[in-house]
Amino acid sequence: MKQLLSTIAMLAAAAVAGARDYPATECDRRAANPEDQDVIAPPVPRARIDLPCAIAACEAEVALHPDNARARYQLARVLAYAGASDRANAEMKRAADDGYRQAQFVHGLLIDRHRPGASADPCVVEDYWLRSARAGRQAARVSYVRHALNGRFDACGVHATPAEMRGFIDAAVADSGDYYDRLLLADLAARLAARARRVAVPAQYTPPSGSPAAAVAAVTECDRLASHPEDPDRAAPGVPGARVDVPAAVAACAADVARHPADPRQRYQYARVLAYSGDSRRATLEMQRAADDGYRQAQFVYGLLAERGRPDAPADICIAEKYWLAAARAGRQAARVIYAQRVFRGRFASCRVEASEAEIGRMLDTAAAEARDFNERLLIEDLQDRLAERSAS
Repeated sequence: MKQLLSTIAMLAAAAVAGARDYPATECDRRAANPEDQDVIAPPVPRARIDLPCAIAACEAEVALHPDNARARYQLARVLAYAGASDRANAEMKRAADDGYRQAQFVHGLLIDRHRPGASADPCVVEDYWLRSARAGRQAARVSYVRHALNGRFDACGVHATPAEMRGFIDAAVADSGDYYDRLLLADLAARLAARARRVAVPAQYTPPSGSPAAAVAAVTECDRLASHPEDPDRAAPGVPGARVDVPAAVAACAADVARHPADPRQRYQYARVLAYSGDSRRATLEMQRAADDGYRQAQFVYGLLAERGRPDAPADICIAEKYWLAAARAGRQAARVIYAQRVFRGRFASCRVEASEAEIGRMLDTAAAEARDFNERLLIEDLQDRLAERSAS
């Protein structure tokens, strides 16, 4: 799971790896932006930039190293200050397309503000800001969520799920720098929570027929103390395992499961904290029950327990196949990827393997569209290549 769902820091590192391969250059020393999170030289405020020298230095660096996206972004910056809008926009877009998160944010900002020479399409803004937010750019996280809540991306489909937008806000809170920043984030978090309460089940998740809908209860103390950061259907900010108050979480979740016995989210979270408490038998039973009630995160985790032969879990790879396929069909990203990977490794050779090659192909196409970092995309591309080879043979 850790390979598939990287931390925010790993996302950021992947986003700027190409630029960081190069040491500080004269372009960095003359044109680094104070607001760029990935500068490697002391930043230069706009008023202090020697534009002719900065443009010359950055043009020289880009000519020498055309894949240095950081230098290309800085060239775009100083060209814009010099009034060369067309060239600046072209260089900014190229740096953004090369994965430089600051350029992705600024390119979207130029379009959003209808700057001369920039597109006027809000869906282009959404695309670049989402990429930048996923790469850890603080301003993009906040701007993306704010515009989504304000309906600015309604015509675009809004590619980030409510859970991912909550993740952006949680990460932004952790990185926030001042009082007004935190006030804005608190307001956005409250608006997201209010919107979530109006929708009982995430749009991308349809529970299996006859199963109780996930997350039917309001936010509970169990949610606040025991929700998992990687659960796409959590109703509160996730709590990393090391920060869970296990006795308090076990007590809260036991009470909330008793109050809401048909809510598999509460039951999954109860299973999670029971496992942390060392009560493996009860944890496994509750995890299976949440999985059988259609909760996709529990289905994914129960499959992991079965594959890894954890105590009190059935050591049966075909049980893992059954639950992972259910989770993948319900839209759990990690389940899509691990299911396909294990098929290609032959792990399900003794099982029925219910997914056809066509269905696995659709899973991987969807997984590729929702991939959030460089390594995840590489893994999915590798699986797509293996599927193509398998289909051709």
